[in-house]
Amino acid sequence: MKTTKLVTPLILAGGSGTRLWPISRKEKPKQFLEIFDSYSLLQLTALRCQSTIFNKPIFIVGESHRFIIAEQLRKIGIKNANILIESEPKNTLAAITAGALYSKKIMQTGPLLVLPSDHYIKSEKKFINLIKNTTKNNITDKLICFGIEPTSPETKYGYIIKDNKTSKKSVMSKIKRFKEKPNLNKAKELIKDNALWNSGIFLFNIETVIKEIQLFYPKMIKNINMAITNSSSDLDFIRLNAKYFNKVESISIDNAIFEKTDKGFVKPASISWNDLGTYNALWETGKKDKNNNYIKGDIITNNVNNSYIYSDKNLIAVSNLSNINIVATQDAILVTKLNKSNEIKSLIDILSKSRRNELTEHKVTHRPWGYYENISSNKTHKIKKLTVLPGKKLSLQSHIKRSEHWVVISGVAHVTKGNKEFILNKNESTFIPVRTKHRLSNKSKSILVIIEVQTGKYFGEDDIKRFEDNYGRIN
Repeated sequence: MKTTKLVTPLILAGGSGTRLWPISRKEKPKQFLEIFDSYSLLQLTALRCQSTIFNKPIFIVGESHRFIIAEQLRKIGIKNANILIESEPKNTLAAITAGALYSKKIMQTGPLLVLPSDHYIKSEKKFINLIKNTTKNNITDKLICFGIEPTSPETKYGYIIKDNKTSKKSVMSKIKRFKEKPNLNKAKELIKDNALWNSGIFLFNIETVIKEIQLFYPKMIKNINMAITNSSSDLDFIRLNAKYFNKVESISIDNAIFEKTDKGFVKPASISWNDLGTYNALWETGKKDKNNNYIKGDIITNNVNNSYIYSDKNLIAVSNLSNINIVATQDAILVTKLNKSNEIKSLIDILSKSRRNELTEHKVTHRPWGYYENISSNKTHKIKKLTVLPGKKLSLQSHIKRSEHWVVISGVAHVTKGNKEFILNKNESTFIPVRTKHRLSNKSKSILVIIEVQTGKYFGEDDIKRFEDNYGRIN
């Protein structure tokens, strides 16, 4: 009797998500946001992989997001997850190579299903059936990319041109070539040619993909094997060795393998898929009112239609407009034409050149010790409200470009400043000069809240030199 090996999901949780700024930011990109449901896109992806056809998933994530993913998985009951930490982003080939080699190491040797963590799949049943039906066939010598049947000539997606031009939705075909995001006229031509959208979802046997990567990128296999062999356990994470991982080339699996191999196939997938890469995509996918508006938050409209309007704080009143995109967070407002919302890259570049903190951080930023809220900032100062959970402590650290003044609002603070250790009670304060080692701890059973006033010439989170840290964040 033939036995079918379980499928191992490899969930890619990297990415900055700036196309959905300001709700998505570098500190907390879109895969960790609750966009439509009470679950984040990452959580929905993980829950989608709890079917009996799947092995325990492997997650791969960047250094700065490891605590977010661990907390979000904990909230949906996924404990002791396999979470690989990349020392720096290296695109999909490196992530998939690490996932395949690690899966082999832990004896999960069946098919590997590669899933982006920030995509939306409306029909879980269709998704499970798609994977079931595909793995029933012999996929030993196939590298399969799932293609989405286009609903319009989109310029925001890459396309897969099939060798077999059949329009039958279920037929698997050899891949002829890929086409990166085309202009509108080219997109129309591709649709006439029965091309499919590239979903970024892949399926292959682990040994097959490893052999192909070995054939075309042997250094990738060598360095990532060493990165896994010399990896270290850090709390709930497997930290890939930075010395070897940082050596690998940054390239996508599409360009590196699928455009060179003779084993590339595309399988059409009808699973109500959307990569949610623009506000127009959110509008298309979300539930709309009688005037075809997607509305979330405290919104009042008058003669408004075909629009996306979002607020996470203040009232927004809109009148006599159509095809608009308004997104208001606690510290930023974005206004564009809805059908041009995929063209905000130039605006993001301006924000980046201006070193705007709003591009990186949300108003409230979560950390393993608690969270902080940005209250006020300009070129001369920054004011934060820090909430430190019971029994937690910040790292022992120093700053080169700023000093800090701490004022206790509630709770009891245990402070390390230079060679001194002391306690601060409510209404008491201390000053931390530039370059002074310092640490804030909450040894009580109550929440500690302090106001932190930073003064200096730069206030970015990268101006932190860590000497000791309970959460593995040593510089």
